This record gives sequence, C-alpha cells and structure tokens, in this order.
Amino acid sequence: MIRDEINRSEVYAAQSDDIAAIRELRAQNNRALAAHDLDATMRIVGDDFVLVGGNSGIDRSRDDDRKAWAEEFARPGHDRYVRTPGKIEVGARKGVWRAAEAGTWEGIDHLPAGESRPFGSYFVHWSKATGEWKVVSETYVTLGCRGPGC
Repeated sequence: MIRDEINRSEVYAAQSDDIAAIRELRAQNNRALAAHDLDATMRIVGDDFVLVGGNSGIDRSRDDDRKAWAEEFARPGHDRYVRTPGKIEVGARKGVWRAAEAGTWEGIDHLPAGESRPFGSYFVHWSKATGEWKVVSETYVTLGCRGPGC
C-alpha cells in the first residue's frame, strides 16, 4: 500500500514537471512565431508530423510545415499567431510518454483594410519518445475573425 502511494506521488510529480515543460515550450514557440524565427518555430516539431490547419489545409510532413511557415512569415501584414493552452494532460503507454494540449489560438495581421484577428480552438499531440517533447500532430479549427481586415 505504501509503495503504491509513493509510485503515484512520483508519477504526479513527473506529470506536473512535464506539463510545466510543455507550457514553457508553447511560450517559446509563441515568441518564435512573433519574431518570425523559422528555426525556433520548428524546434518543437517532430520528424513524423502532420498539421490540419484552421481552414482545412494539411501539412503532411515537417518539411511541408517549414515551407508553410516560411511563406506565412513572408506574407505582407502577417504579425503572429498566439496559442493559449487551456488543458494539458500527460500519460504513458508502452513506455512512451504522450501529452494532449487543447486551447485557443488567435492570429494577428495588419492589412490595408485594417487589423484582422482570426481565432479558434486547437489540439496538439505531443510525444516524448525521443527523450524530449516534440509535436506529432496539430489540429486547428477557425471559429471566426475579429476586426475590419477580416
């Protein structure tokens, strides 16, 4: 009985540390997006990666995602995207730690017609199979847009 309590407390502590690590990785990624730093933006993306974008576009690989970000950063008026995690859950199965991050996102663009702020919800699948947290997949859903540039 005592051993089970120790194991559970060790697991909870590890999960808490991993959740904090993922939140910090998300904050770093938000800063990279704001700076249009392509290499730093890609730092969290795993080798085996897929993204379903807010308007249903699909990046089927890390290379596709890198190309899409390069194009986005070069687009006149593009400012940044901000992802705000709401809930992060961590668990392990068959020796691999995984995490589920769910939250809201907002884009910010400065266009001739005025500011555009598309927004929505997102879900991210993280894996620690390589010893460090990497994003396996991201899904974004655009739910609206605020501002005259929409």
